[in-house]
Amino acid sequence: MDIENMEYNTTRNHLTMKEYGRHVQKMVEHILTIEDPERRQRNAHAVIELMGFLNPHLKNVEDFRHKLWDHLF
Repeated sequence: MDIENMEYNTTRNHLTMKEYGRHVQKMVEHILTIEDPERRQRNAHAVIELMGFLNPHLKNVEDFRHKLWDHLF
């Protein structure tokens, strides 16, 4: 990686939900740019699945899918 192309945390967007990480946040930011509603919804479902996989302890929480959608929004 070129030194010119390096990203530092101080120059990146604020990490909204640290438990999911920067990659999930970038996916969500990308979803917001998708104009086609069906494609946007499919991508949102994929990110919800990933969020559930990254935080299996949430499966013990009542209505965990609803909680994941709340986190996504």
